[in-house]
Amino acid sequence: MNRDTIDTRSTSLRASALRALDAIRRSAFMRSFRGDRVLWQIIIILLAISLLAIFSSTSALAELKGSTAFAYLKGRFGYIIITILLIYVVHSMPYYLYRNFSKMMLVVSVALLVYTLFAGERFNEASRSINVFGVFSFHPSELAKYAILLYVAKVLEEGAQRNIIDTFRKYLWRIIVPVALLCVLLILTGSTFAALLTGFTVFVVLVIARVRTAYLLKTLAIAIPGLGLIVLLSYTTPAFGRVKKMIDNRVLVFYAPQAVEKNVEALTFQPTNARIAVASGGLFGKGPGNSTQRHILPNAYDDFIFAIIVEEYGLAGGLFVMFLYFWMLYRAVVIARGCRKIFYSAVAVGLVLQIVFQALLHMSVTTGIGPVTGQTLPLISHGGSSLFMTGFALGIVLAISREADEQEKRENAGGTAPLEPLEPEDQ
Repeated sequence: MNRDTIDTRSTSLRASALRALDAIRRSAFMRSFRGDRVLWQIIIILLAISLLAIFSSTSALAELKGSTAFAYLKGRFGYIIITILLIYVVHSMPYYLYRNFSKMMLVVSVALLVYTLFAGERFNEASRSINVFGVFSFHPSELAKYAILLYVAKVLEEGAQRNIIDTFRKYLWRIIVPVALLCVLLILTGSTFAALLTGFTVFVVLVIARVRTAYLLKTLAIAIPGLGLIVLLSYTTPAFGRVKKMIDNRVLVFYAPQAVEKNVEALTFQPTNARIAVASGGLFGKGPGNSTQRHILPNAYDDFIFAIIVEEYGLAGGLFVMFLYFWMLYRAVVIARGCRKIFYSAVAVGLVLQIVFQALLHMSVTTGIGPVTGQTLPLISHGGSSLFMTGFALGIVLAISREADEQEKRENAGGTAPLEPLEPEDQ
């Protein structure tokens, strides 16, 4: 076979491959993945990184439990498939359903947290999860931190339309009290840092929504003493015992280790080994599967998975992962700017802010910037509840972007699309 024949066949194969890819892209199946295509790509890339990171970081856990890393990889792959299907279903639903049922979602979240507090599975002196049919542990806090953002966005929209928060008293009862209630329940169920992160995200959304400065200052005037009261109660009464433990074992150990009477070396074992992993990664890392700290670092697959990523892929890999989260936030801002109602713009930015803030908090712990928080790296860390609920939140954002795109196409085609076509009255 001569060279010309080989080149001809190679060209023919490339042309056939390109035609096949174009056919796939134009297929009804691919067209059904609507919404912001860039956001879809970011999600898929992060999930792919998750497979690599989970396979490497669970090797020590597999040895401990007499299993293999391939078994955990298989399980993670199954979770990812379920998550993609969940995102697809959520982004395909009528987008206004999330607006109309936002308050109901908050009620359900509060009910689940109360149930978890009294009848949930106990671990480390806290009840954080609910056993679902004996096969899956669901963490209601994962749903609650997104449900409260949907609720706040709904109230902000009603405030703009019907002046239901035109006085601070109304603002207090409609926003501050529900957010405070949810955060207290999160603290009582052992998710203190999740409560702080959620409260901070809500406050940022209120700032972005241009809530009156006086209201924001009064919110801080209530929140800061409220946190102080919880800390005081944790040291003087049995209430909020997990808060005292968190302050002693994490906050004080990080900021004032000389004030800690316990074994500081034992308490700092995890963050110390995480920093060793980060420092040994160099610029481009040791390569996939070559981490040494994964055999030493507890929860390397969960609370400290970013350390394993940096160790194996270096500073370049860590910055790339960080870039993906900031890129996700940028796409959320783009989506929000295309929305015509306050609810959708606040939801698009708020949900992604929650994800990005959590990612940055996780990275700050890994790199030694802040104390241990127990926050997972969204879409990457091991665990089902966080992965599914993050997918649920991103599915809502994609549903909003899908509708914005379709409205723009209708207008460009010469139509005069209403502000919210075919949307029923609020429930």
